[in-house]
Amino acid sequence: MIDEGILSKESRLIALYGINAQTSPFLKVLNRTFKTLGLDDFAIGLNIRPEDFAYMVKGMPNSKVKMALYEPEYQEEAAKLVDLTDYCIERSGLCDGGEVVDGKLAGVCFYPEAFEMMLACEGVTLREKRILLIGAGGIARTVFPLFGVMGAASVDVADESVERAADLLERFKSGSVGMRTDILRYTPGMEVDVSAYDVVINAFDLHAHAEKRIVVAMGANRTLVLIDFVRGQSAFETLCNLLQCRKLGGREWMASKALCVAKRWLGASVDCDAYNAVLEN
Repeated sequence: MIDEGILSKESRLIALYGINAQTSPFLKVLNRTFKTLGLDDFAIGLNIRPEDFAYMVKGMPNSKVKMALYEPEYQEEAAKLVDLTDYCIERSGLCDGGEVVDGKLAGVCFYPEAFEMMLACEGVTLREKRILLIGAGGIARTVFPLFGVMGAASVDVADESVERAADLLERFKSGSVGMRTDILRYTPGMEVDVSAYDVVINAFDLHAHAEKRIVVAMGANRTLVLIDFVRGQSAFETLCNLLQCRKLGGREWMASKALCVAKRWLGASVDCDAYNAVLEN
């Protein structure tokens, strides 16, 4: 919890709702980011039980909490509770933040802008790249439309449900003109020829399982970039060490998302220098 003695009259609070929000690594990154940017604002973790989440969200317009972020376990439910949605929420069914605007709760989906910032600040381009996207659910639907815009050469979508993968491609076919697409049936631990891809994105398993095998790499590819959204040690950490390639996610993802929150809600000026400073602190 934040010591109210260090708050100024101008300080704004952002609540983080989650089952274990008070010990969330994202909470620490948020406050480190605000401090790095020279802001007097703070994030405070609120541990919310599943049976109380809807009540807390619906009650925000009449509470002291005017800005809140939702941990991954609540993002799907939050999308159904906010009064106003944006395009990302509508296409993905995920909402990771809410702000009270004119007495209504406006939902926010930070995934696309945070994904773009992370890639830009890490110097990773998707232009002419071959992408393997593992998973075709909500997370995949937040970032897939960016691939065509960023000029990716091809995207293979691997999902346990071929129908869900096909639906993903159908939804965004207008934005993938000129980008080759294909569908693979995903099975946990499936063999993947890593030389066939430049980027592999884990949008399937968002939990910290360092020893779990999402895929089994066949061949070698040191120029491969692995990307996931897992905050703790993930299966991609193990794969990264095996292939001796590059992996983004975890701390990089949290830093970029925190900066996007500061920019949108707190009016902060953010850039890649700020991104690097957050990671260094």
